[in-house]
Amino acid sequence: MRSAAETADPLIEVRYRAPTLDGGAVDHGILTDLTGFSVKLVWILGHGLLAREFGDSGITPHRYSILEVIGRNPGLQQTQLAAALALTRPATTLAVDFWEERGCVERRKIHGDRRYSGVYPTPHGEDELERLRAHVRRADAALTSGLSEAETKELRRLLKKIHR
Repeated sequence: MRSAAETADPLIEVRYRAPTLDGGAVDHGILTDLTGFSVKLVWILGHGLLAREFGDSGITPHRYSILEVIGRNPGLQQTQLAAALALTRPATTLAVDFWEERGCVERRKIHGDRRYSGVYPTPHGEDELERLRAHVRRADAALTSGLSEAETKELRRLLKKIHR
C-alpha cells in the first residue's frame, strides 16, 4: 500500500526515470546548476507521464505532436511539418505513416503542383486528436502539479523566452 505522501505526488510513478540530485549516491557536479540539465530531467518526467497516459497504443509524444500540428494546420507539406517540429524528414515520414495507417491523416496532392502533397486530418483523426488532448492535458497537469497556476504560467513564459 502507498503512503499518503506517495499518493499525493502525481509524479511518483515516473520519478524513477530521472536521477535524484539531492543527497544521492552520485555527485552530479555543476550539472545541478545548469538550466539545460534541469530541462532535460523535466522532459524525462513529462515523457514518462505521456507514456503512462498513452499506454501500449504505440502513440508517443513525437507522434502526438505530429497529429496535433496536422490538426491545427491542415495541408502542410511534410517538409513544413518537419521544420515546425524540428524533426528530420525521415522521422516525420514515419510518424505520418503511423497516423495514415490508422486512418487519422491522409496525403493529398497539392492543387497545381503534382510534385507535393499536403497532409490533412480525417474526421477519425480529428476525433482521435480530441481524445488524445485530454490525455496530454492530464499529463501536463501532473507534471506541473507542484507549481501554482501563476508559477506554471511564469515557467512557460521563461522557457519561451529561451526557445522563442
